[in-house]
Amino acid sequence: MNIIGFVGSPHKSGNTAWTVQAILDGAASEGANTHLFSSAELDIKPCAGCGGCRNDGGCVLKDDMQNIYAALKTADALVFGSPVYMAQMTAQAKAFTDRLYAQISPRFSPTFKEENAGKKLVVAWTQGNPDGGKFKAYLDYTAQMFALLEFEVQESVIVAGTRAGHASEQEGLAERLKNVGAALVK
Repeated sequence: MNIIGFVGSPHKSGNTAWTVQAILDGAASEGANTHLFSSAELDIKPCAGCGGCRNDGGCVLKDDMQNIYAALKTADALVFGSPVYMAQMTAQAKAFTDRLYAQISPRFSPTFKEENAGKKLVVAWTQGNPDGGKFKAYLDYTAQMFALLEFEVQESVIVAGTRAGHASEQEGLAERLKNVGAALVK
């Protein structure tokens, strides 16, 4: 099983990177091959809305998103992570999700699904606010957006209260996240 992770945070080693990596570690412990993409290390331009992807079947922007498109073709699952900024995903995460548009055929089904149907998805959120339900409406909306792309949403993980300290300091969280990753493989 191939699982890719995407960290939509401007911080290379912040709470979201740690959270997504813990989920990937759980999947790897069950034999999955994993690969992590971090927006902090990538050049992902925002969608130009040019429609060029409708002409040749691919995005006309040549940046690091091309590597992610290739990885999605062989991935069985995606672990998508973003901090909550201004009650929604970060600009980096939004650029990634908007660029998935280039992978949707005119029939509004993702072309990457044709290569490998039934891609599972875990959405992982980190937030400073200690109330894990504070942004529920937006987080649910995002899960629905991924379902529209025909991902099989397995779970939405919310790591709240990160303003009080690093997520890794939360008791039992690392084990919980590894269990989420392991469940992707089983």
